[in-house]
Amino acid sequence: MQLVKIAWRNLTRNKMRTFIAVAAIAAVVTIVIFSRAFMSGATETIFGLYIDNNYGHVRVTTEEYNIRETILPLDYTITGFNQGGAEEMDELINQVEAVNYTVPRIRFGSMASIDGELIRMLGVGVDYDRESTHGVIPDEITEGRMAESGNEIVVGIGLLEEINRELNDTVTLMFSDSYQSLQGRTFEIVGIRDTGVNDLDDNFFYLPLATAQDMLYLDDQYSEIMIFGNSIADTTELKADIETLLAEHGGDNYLAQTFREANPIIETFDEVYDMMNFVYILFILMGTIVIISVLTMIVRERTSEIGMLSALGLKAGDIMKIFILEGGFMGIIGSILGVVTGGLITYYYSINGLYVEEFANTVAEADFLMEPVFHLSFSLENLIFSFILSTIIVTLACFYPAFKAAKMDPAEAIHHVEE
Repeated sequence: MQLVKIAWRNLTRNKMRTFIAVAAIAAVVTIVIFSRAFMSGATETIFGLYIDNNYGHVRVTTEEYNIRETILPLDYTITGFNQGGAEEMDELINQVEAVNYTVPRIRFGSMASIDGELIRMLGVGVDYDRESTHGVIPDEITEGRMAESGNEIVVGIGLLEEINRELNDTVTLMFSDSYQSLQGRTFEIVGIRDTGVNDLDDNFFYLPLATAQDMLYLDDQYSEIMIFGNSIADTTELKADIETLLAEHGGDNYLAQTFREANPIIETFDEVYDMMNFVYILFILMGTIVIISVLTMIVRERTSEIGMLSALGLKAGDIMKIFILEGGFMGIIGSILGVVTGGLITYYYSINGLYVEEFANTVAEADFLMEPVFHLSFSLENLIFSFILSTIIVTLACFYPAFKAAKMDPAEAIHHVEE
């Protein structure tokens, strides 16, 4: 305790120097907390968009469909086990214990001729009951309602503007059915979906699954089955259970993929997220340079004092402890201030979102799902992790100047002062 008191008292001997060291640590801890919150929030948002709109936690398609998905083929659909029908297969999947619910869909290409210009778009046949219970589409309909039956569609707000239509208007769409025959059908626009994501709002319309099956001649067939478990963390186990089911029923032509496997962009985000931990450590190491410099200056200034303490019988280990404690105190105080500052900033942006114009422009031009406004992820885990990481690194960094102080020869130290 006496060494602790000495180390604590030493902090006030040069208040400006102590303030600079503490401020440096506080700044880097704030940056780390903000960066981790931003990355976590961005990752959760992007993953959520792909999970809710494209893949679920696990998606089942035919292997051929997965290879040719970019052209949205209608001749590689899910037809069930031994041609027993997609509905029966869907029911069996729902009986798997790890499965929470499934969302079957049909995707197809379509176009409309508007004022002499050909507008291309993507149609998605959705199950009204399941989407209303589990899906995100109904919650993002800003005007009108969900397409329930017949020739009703919900249109993305950007696409609606492009085809020059309004709510309750009709539009005639052209498409190829499963026999590669060009067809046309007139739909009533009953809802407008506004997700804030350009790729969804500018390209997609949604219609009842039964209507899509009828007009495309895909009776009891799906393009895909999106499967949802209890959480993202269980996707690997969920995929294994689905693969077991497929193998048991002879579904060798079907492919089960987690949302991470289905899109390389998501895998890239996972890798970047893991690599960022090393970046955070580098940030904190930059802050510790200030602590090391301060302690090195202190050792030089207190050479005589160190010599006198040694001459009075204070052991080298005790001298080392004093300097480690002194640096550790600065690290702890700086880390606490950084946690408070970083926590307040991340909490604010977790509620209000962060909008950066340059970033929003990049998102607008991107060909993957991403929102222009990110809500940072505020979590106690982030604050604790950043505090502990900073405290450990700063304390370890103090060993070098503390070791130099402890190794001083008492006689030489006192002689140095006399000179």
